[in-house]
Amino acid sequence: MKIKRPKKSTKNMRAQMVFPFVARSFLTSVVLFLFFGLSSCKPAAERLYADANAEIKKGHYRIALDLLERSSEIAKDSNIKYRYLSEAGRLARFEIQDYERAIRIYRRIILQSEDVEQRLRAQEAISEIYLENLQNYNMALKELQILEPLLHDNEKKEKVKLRIAQTLYLTGNFQQAMEEIKVSLKFSEKEKLNFLKIKAQVLVAQKKYKEALAEYEKILQADEKFFATENLFIAASVVYEENEEYAEALAYLDKYQEQIPDKAYLELRYKRLQERMVNKPLFKGRRK
Repeated sequence: MKIKRPKKSTKNMRAQMVFPFVARSFLTSVVLFLFFGLSSCKPAAERLYADANAEIKKGHYRIALDLLERSSEIAKDSNIKYRYLSEAGRLARFEIQDYERAIRIYRRIILQSEDVEQRLRAQEAISEIYLENLQNYNMALKELQILEPLLHDNEKKEKVKLRIAQTLYLTGNFQQAMEEIKVSLKFSEKEKLNFLKIKAQVLVAQKKYKEALAEYEKILQADEKFFATENLFIAASVVYEENEEYAEALAYLDKYQEQIPDKAYLELRYKRLQERMVNKPLFKGRRK
């Protein structure tokens, strides 16, 4: 005898079919909620910073710069705030070359950041912008003189003192430049040859040609490779020329011609010196 099983109602069958779909939809909703919920919990400053990085990858530096400045304004953490601002300064300086904006950004870091290293890097950046990018030597000198006493690393301090000597020379403060060089040479290690090179340049500017040549000779004896790399064989010949010692300049170039890599320029120097020697007053072969 067959036992009749009760037939499943259509309603129950539909419920069983719908449940897995509802379950899947529910789980999907939960995942999406968690994803967007967690994303929305991310601080607004970090979201702006991420957007800025995305724009940098696309090469949209001005948009990225605006985003970085906005992100720094709303960041709660001080280190993050000024890290974002430092990145903004870098973009303004190197990518957009908006130097005035870069200076304004770095000044904010100097005035507001609690991190000593951040402030020092910002001060160094400002001095470099004035010296290298804007070539405003008076402002560069001012900023370098602020920076130098703040440094404790001897190597960095030496480089800054060299820049101070350079800017003093470039602004025509020859006596001050010489004093800076003399003091620095007593303690200089890494930059000694560069200080001697600046000293020679200052002496030439003061028309002390013999003394300048003596400084060039010191550099040559100390490091011939440095001398050649810095093109000082030509520089020394120019000193002879400035002193109207054209024959001596030619003899100097003859002596060191093998060490001068730019043969085309060397040939031009020869021609110039020969021409000037011929036209020099009281020269035997002077043209009529």
